[in-house]
Amino acid sequence: MDMDDDFIGTLEFDLSVEDAQLVNMAISLAAQSAGDGFAQINPLISIMRWWQTRPRADAVAPISPEKTLVEACRRFLLAHQTGERSGS
Repeated sequence: MDMDDDFIGTLEFDLSVEDAQLVNMAISLAAQSAGDGFAQINPLISIMRWWQTRPRADAVAPISPEKTLVEACRRFLLAHQTGERSGS
């Protein structure tokens, strides 16, 4: 999955097809956030900011950038599908 970032250029993630679909779903959901202009312009950054504010059991053990991205998107989707709106 290639992503373009205005500040650092193209980012490449080696994701499985399933993980890429999950990330795309999360990005689409974040981009549709009503009243959040930043999320509409930068949905991936918005997801990662949201993820950083959530307590995580894996906070001690570092994981790869791909796993971090997928886990953040997975938790974002789960939280927003169950109705959590705080900090989104």
